[in-house]
Amino acid sequence: MKYKKLKIAVAVAAPTAVVLICIFKEQIMSMSQHLGICMLYTLTGILCPGCGNTRSARAILNGDFLLAVRNNASLPFIALVTICFYIELAADIFGKNIKILPRKPWIWFVIAGLFIVYFIARNFIPAIAPV
Repeated sequence: MKYKKLKIAVAVAAPTAVVLICIFKEQIMSMSQHLGICMLYTLTGILCPGCGNTRSARAILNGDFLLAVRNNASLPFIALVTICFYIELAADIFGKNIKILPRKPWIWFVIAGLFIVYFIARNFIPAIAPV
């Protein structure tokens, strides 16, 4: 197994980070009030790809995953991909070759294309705009 020590370090660090985030959840959420307002949205009324990410992160920290997806689907998607990657890494440490994430580049291009469509469509469809 290539890079086994590094894989073990990541496998230990990731859950540790999650525990620390849970412990300091209130402090992390209170820092969001210091973030500025989206200038693109302020000036044009157009939602940028990042609009709703802070609300999405707050919803994830509160355990409301549907609200997180509603505010901005990219952050829950990245969280899901990270969890899948972690499962693959943990399995690899124990000698199991599990592949959950797709390995073909065209699949990731399709996903990226769908996100581009989503980021544009949420400016025109109020049901998928951040709340």
